[in-house]
Amino acid sequence: MFPLATFLPEISGVAAAAVILSAVLIAVLIVYRRRFRAALRERMHTAELIDNLHDGIYRSSLDGHQLAANRALVRLNGYDSEAEMLASVNDIAKEWYVDPNRRTEFQDILGREGRIENFVSEVYRHKTRERIWITESARIVRHPATGKSLYYEGSVREITETIRRQQLEEQIQKLTSQLPGGLFQFRRSQNGSYSVEYLSGSFGRVLGLPEEMRLLTTVQFIGFIIREDRPAYFRSLTASRRSLSPWDHEFRVRNPDGELRWLRVVAKPEQDEGAITWHGYLMDISARKKQAMEIEELAYFDPLTQLPNRRMLRNRTAAAITCARKRGRVGALLFIDLDNFKNLNDSQGHHVGDQYLVQVASRLRECAGENGMVSRMGGDEFVIMLEDLADGLPEASRHALAVADKTLSALRDTFVLGPVHHRGSASIGVVAFDGSESGAEELIRRADIAMYEAKGGGRDGISLFDPASLELESQRFRLLNDLRAAISGDQLALHFQPQIDREGHVCGAEALLRWRHPELGDIPPAVFIPLAEHCGLIHEIGNLVLAKGIATLAGWQKNPETSYLRLAVNISVQSFANATFAPDLTRLVGEHGVDASYLTLEFAENVMARDHERTATHMAELKKLGIRFSLDDFGTGYSSLVHLKKLPFDELKIDGSFVADIETRESDRALVRTILAMATTLGLSAVAEHVEDDKQRIFLHLFGCEMFQGLLYSAAVPEKEFLAFTIARNAPSETETADIRRPA
Repeated sequence: MFPLATFLPEISGVAAAAVILSAVLIAVLIVYRRRFRAALRERMHTAELIDNLHDGIYRSSLDGHQLAANRALVRLNGYDSEAEMLASVNDIAKEWYVDPNRRTEFQDILGREGRIENFVSEVYRHKTRERIWITESARIVRHPATGKSLYYEGSVREITETIRRQQLEEQIQKLTSQLPGGLFQFRRSQNGSYSVEYLSGSFGRVLGLPEEMRLLTTVQFIGFIIREDRPAYFRSLTASRRSLSPWDHEFRVRNPDGELRWLRVVAKPEQDEGAITWHGYLMDISARKKQAMEIEELAYFDPLTQLPNRRMLRNRTAAAITCARKRGRVGALLFIDLDNFKNLNDSQGHHVGDQYLVQVASRLRECAGENGMVSRMGGDEFVIMLEDLADGLPEASRHALAVADKTLSALRDTFVLGPVHHRGSASIGVVAFDGSESGAEELIRRADIAMYEAKGGGRDGISLFDPASLELESQRFRLLNDLRAAISGDQLALHFQPQIDREGHVCGAEALLRWRHPELGDIPPAVFIPLAEHCGLIHEIGNLVLAKGIATLAGWQKNPETSYLRLAVNISVQSFANATFAPDLTRLVGEHGVDASYLTLEFAENVMARDHERTATHMAELKKLGIRFSLDDFGTGYSSLVHLKKLPFDELKIDGSFVADIETRESDRALVRTILAMATTLGLSAVAEHVEDDKQRIFLHLFGCEMFQGLLYSAAVPEKEFLAFTIARNAPSETETADIRRPA
């Protein structure tokens, strides 16, 4: 055995080492424990932090089972606790995603890239099955040593409101892109600067901008407004800003292609801490403006000459009267009536008449000058309005008369109307005005009265308005009203002037209208017939004459002593051209049961200037009833063999002016012989009117005239006197009978 002393040093070394090792282990344990406690506290702190996050945090197994979830995710799925949720969720793909394929897409990306961010999906709120939108991010957690996939963890955030807002914005964008106008918001800050807050997609289209061009600033927008419209644009915007009243303004813009458009802006201002924001709508009103201008042209301009019409003249004249009153400067109106325009229009056709009116309008513009306005009243009547001529009526009248004289000279120059060369003239009435006039219509009426004075003086002349002529015009106006009353009150009567054949017997009569005024006595036809024609009453008078004439003829035909008499009735060309004339006449003939072959319609020669085909058609229609036609006042106007052959006349009436001088003027005798020879050649009867002595009758008789009418035999008399005259004159002699005398 070894002595103990021998081992003591070794034992002491081992013990010391053990002590040291124990101390180290104790120290390590203490450090590890501290670190464990710190890590535990850290994990507990992290778990608490995760549990209180707003985003949902989860851990899932690789096969799709939930392992853990924080409170936010539990609430998002409609549960009260994590345990309840984990126990309820079995298959994430089928139970959570609205479209299960989204889960597959999610896993494919995660498996391929190891992580995924902001994966947006529509899911169910698991417990309530409410559909919501979420964005999801996740990563795969791997073993630190082997790299093997263990599970994945991620976060979930609900974005339902964001998605709905985006969907709503997309919907609004789609809707606004289809609007005919553009929505906008723009703001004026406290410092006066403007900024665009919002523009809908259709805003640029309203301006006519190309797709690639976007409007970004108010300065860019103002650049499109045409310069003339900018002041009014800014005034309207300023007024809206100051009063916070709705902004409604129309203006013009020119887009990059040079196209001019009319726009209308409608917006409501809203004040916010010193700044103002306008919420509004911009629309293209070009089509409406174009239509409005077309309507205005129809309402205020003559479509043929493009001159202002009577309506605009009335408005401008009223404004000129007011201006003259305020400024003390005198103006004038020139009322122009073209002489014999109706003759040109009827003889050469409406197309030639229209060309003439257009050229007249052009010459009148030149005569009126820059400060004068020319308007067309209608038909062949024009008015020149001159403003700011002088300080007094005499000087202004002199200026106006000078313009009128210049106008007459211009209208006398030859007009070239295609193959037609026409020398015209006019009658012009002049009236000066100083603002004291009662109104535009009164002033125009005075100019019209002066024009009639010029026309009555022989035409192609000028007349200055005389206040005394107002009384004459008033009388004319009263007479017109009385004529209307006479027509409706059956005050007009027919008188009958006998027509005598070559044997001296009465073969018929011409019906002539007479008016005995209850206060003024007999009014000559030469007075009231032109008045009726001018005022549009001639058709009513024509109807009255026909009705009375056919009723009279029916009475004659019922009496054997007068049944052979013919009746001639004067018809105006205007009445004959009326579409209802032939049907009305046919109806009257049928109602009275008359033999229409004893009825003759007399036309003045201007019927020859009408549309020959249309006139011939109307005449042929009436000739089927047996009605005869007579051309009155032959030789004074439009007659020609060509026209005469085209129209089915039965009779010519030699104008009385030729008969009057047949004894003293060889030219008239030659003309009458020619007319009678032409009538014989054409197979027409000839009637001479205004035969006043036996020498005239003998001459006419010698050259073959068949019937005579005039004071040599009788004036026009009432029916009772005419019938007495006829029966007495036609009383048979011992060798004659009524049948022999009866006209063929």
